[in-house]
Amino acid sequence: MADQGMSRRRAAILGSPDPRVGAHEVLPRLDSWLRKQADVVYAGLGTDANPIIEQHPDLVFVLGGDGTLISVVHGLGLRQAPIVGVNLGKLGFLADFTVEQLETNGAFLFGERLPLTRRIMLDVQVRRTDGENFRAPAVNDCVIHAGAPFRMIEIAVHADDHEVSRMMADGLIIATPSGSTAHNLSAGGPILEPTARSVILTPICPHALTFRPLTMSVDRRLVVTVPRANEGTTAVIDGRISRPFAAGDTIILTRFAADFLLVHNPRHSEWHALRNKLRWGQLPLSRR
Repeated sequence: MADQGMSRRRAAILGSPDPRVGAHEVLPRLDSWLRKQADVVYAGLGTDANPIIEQHPDLVFVLGGDGTLISVVHGLGLRQAPIVGVNLGKLGFLADFTVEQLETNGAFLFGERLPLTRRIMLDVQVRRTDGENFRAPAVNDCVIHAGAPFRMIEIAVHADDHEVSRMMADGLIIATPSGSTAHNLSAGGPILEPTARSVILTPICPHALTFRPLTMSVDRRLVVTVPRANEGTTAVIDGRISRPFAAGDTIILTRFAADFLLVHNPRHSEWHALRNKLRWGQLPLSRR
């Protein structure tokens, strides 16, 4: 139960609308438990955060996988709130809880202090020569893909008006610390602590041995252009928002004005997800 000396927290629940995930089955159970601890201002399926923004929740419970959670963060925009990720997906790298864990040990959510990780996001602005401008936050990454007809493209990167690199490659990943364990990791980039204040630039299959992943301060203003592109070259934000990216177009990346606030499971160490879900640092299995 909540501390009687404190006002009850305002909570909202958003669940994945995909019936295969099963959020529609779990939501009533979570809602019933939560109403004993807090004032539930919204509970429903969908990742549209607009219904909860005006309710000013102190906690947002997200039922689903990491993709559902990222969609909700996008919807919250500049009005971020602490998110409790309830994993109903496969890996659940960001979604750190199960419903059973909350029912058994979730009282800490209503104490004086939350175990919160504050993570940077990127403000991604796509400016196209046809006059279309697009802007969105990136929780994990912004990726430039070469696209059809799948020839290498030329990518130029500037930081604070100084040229950093000009490469021939199949693409480029600009990742946050949260995204360091996503596409960046698969492409050979480094893993960063989630609360680091850095971004990673990881080339995808560069046509030279000299191009290696680079980390730099998130306070830099990065500008990415593609002097030589393919017809299908595309800029993709968090694997869910895509825009054509042609020669002459520009992507500007800066630190997003609000941080992503993720509630950490206090029963897990900060290395739990790496060691238990990605098997990082584990010795190879041996036969006895």
